[in-house]
Amino acid sequence: MRRSLFSALPQSPLQAEGGRPSGRYPGRRALCQCLWRAWRLYPTLCKKPQRMGHPVRGSRCIFWGAVLLALCAVTAGAQQSWQSQLGPVALEARQIHASVNVITLGEGMHRVYVFLPAEPALKGKAPFVFFHHGWQGMNPKNYGALIDHLAREGNVVVFPVYQDADSTSPQIVVGNTVQAEREALAELQRRGIVPDPQRVVYFGYSMGAAISLKLAATIASTHLPAPQALVLAAPGDSYHVAKGEEAKSIWPVLQDLPTTLPIAIVAGEDDKAIGLPTGRKLAGLICATKADRRVLVVMPGDEHEGKKVGAGHGSPGAPDSRYDIDLATPLAKVPTHIEGRKGFEESASLNQLDFFGYWKVLDAVIDSLVAATSTSARYVPPAIVFRSGTPGQLYLGTWPDGTPYRQAHVEDPCVVQ
Repeated sequence: MRRSLFSALPQSPLQAEGGRPSGRYPGRRALCQCLWRAWRLYPTLCKKPQRMGHPVRGSRCIFWGAVLLALCAVTAGAQQSWQSQLGPVALEARQIHASVNVITLGEGMHRVYVFLPAEPALKGKAPFVFFHHGWQGMNPKNYGALIDHLAREGNVVVFPVYQDADSTSPQIVVGNTVQAEREALAELQRRGIVPDPQRVVYFGYSMGAAISLKLAATIASTHLPAPQALVLAAPGDSYHVAKGEEAKSIWPVLQDLPTTLPIAIVAGEDDKAIGLPTGRKLAGLICATKADRRVLVVMPGDEHEGKKVGAGHGSPGAPDSRYDIDLATPLAKVPTHIEGRKGFEESASLNQLDFFGYWKVLDAVIDSLVAATSTSARYVPPAIVFRSGTPGQLYLGTWPDGTPYRQAHVEDPCVVQ
């Protein structure tokens, strides 16, 4: 993929988000690359047909040389700024809790895990993330790094299992989720912890996205805390995992969703069977949602110097072995405390698309609710999520040598071309 000289111009980065170590001097690398492109472009810009009596080539060359140098400096500075504000130092700085406590309730498909920020412990109102996993993703290990990050930055993470095998009917998973989350909320209330209604986010991956949508549209009957935003990664539905009557969609009537509810859909460009086509379908069905509160962001794969990052259906996965809790583990043997760690467990599944993509979106949405509920006129949707292709929104970090990773792109099926 050929990279434009002007592919990265500056903008206000998000309120500090995650990243992976990606070279000691990303800004310097970007500056060198830009200067090389400028050197190749300079002779073309410098040339101008001579008009009689107007030998201006010298001044024209000086002008364009100054412009190119200025643009290169801006580009390098912008990349270095994004890298530092979205990178590993900023990510770990958000983690103000040293460890995580675990509450486990129920057995089998009715089990639910609650991951609580610890050291210091929480009391009273707290931000909540209701984490709805993908089909057969019952073991929180599959998302452990993200769960750990969310909890250690101060969120209560509620993780309902909702199934015990591939044979579980998709038609019962919403009911199982409601039951499990009610039990979790009751237990937390006994411990003096309740959701801050202004700071409730539903996160759904694959089948979990369908569950999140259904719950968001049926709050009046479930009596769960109403979400102030939805973040849906690689969305799916029943027909992706079942056949016949069991494959009937569990999506709600989408018109029942509040038009002020922020909905961020994120999918990988290689997820051609489930996440991307379903994300596009969903994006086209929520056009009634306010334009500045809906977005479909498409994450690209990339390859550089023999290393490859895929953007398939499993790309939102973020494994961490400390969260390896098999569903068959008896309640008495499930860990009740998980010590924090510095950095992140090495995994091919944990990469730029997580820290600069899925996590960036989720963290920015969570942060945006601190000032005001999303139903308030004072609510400001985060620009790094709900815009149409701003550089900070599309930025996905760099490779270890500082080479920029391919940019994300935004699609809006509600806009007639």
